[in-house]
Amino acid sequence: MSTQQLPPTRTVSPEEMVKLTARFSDARPQSEFYSKDQGIPDEAYQVVTAKTLYTLMAPSQKAGPMSARPMIEAEENLSVIIAECPPGDRPMLHAHFHTVEHFFCLRGRFRIRWGDEGEHETILEPFDLIRIPKGVCRDFTNITNETAHLLVLITGKNEADYNDIGFAPSESKLFKDRFGDAVSEKLETIGFSFLEKTE
Repeated sequence: MSTQQLPPTRTVSPEEMVKLTARFSDARPQSEFYSKDQGIPDEAYQVVTAKTLYTLMAPSQKAGPMSARPMIEAEENLSVIIAECPPGDRPMLHAHFHTVEHFFCLRGRFRIRWGDEGEHETILEPFDLIRIPKGVCRDFTNITNETAHLLVLITGKNEADYNDIGFAPSESKLFKDRFGDAVSEKLETIGFSFLEKTE
């Protein structure tokens, strides 16, 4: 029998619980917020991330470039995001350096690639989960002919950890060639980094 003394339970009002509930039907794509607030073109944001990201929960609005307006701001250092991907959609190959990213397939099938050139891969079927360690380049691709959904969970030790996403050098160059330095710099102001090849 445990000797640990636990605190008493507490009651939460229905009004308080509404603030702790994220309704997917009310979710807005992250790209909309950055387009409006930061002047980042939707197309550019959707190239570096998945086509549509919905941030259900994050530690704050400043907890990385995928948390402009989380539906729930939580004390826990956990971001909960749904990636909605049309066929063939994927984010750029990228690494998280201070946070750990987890992918859980909700609907469809996703090819998960990892390595500096995405040279390794595995397939996630519905309800499969993968944990990607810090510093490893990764991406995910919807390999079905229908829209697929991936639950993305990102954990860190503190809010500052979430501004840790760097794009693989080869993809960084392609992005800058397509969108230019001005758009790249805007994305850097919200926590993304474009990595350069090192010898």
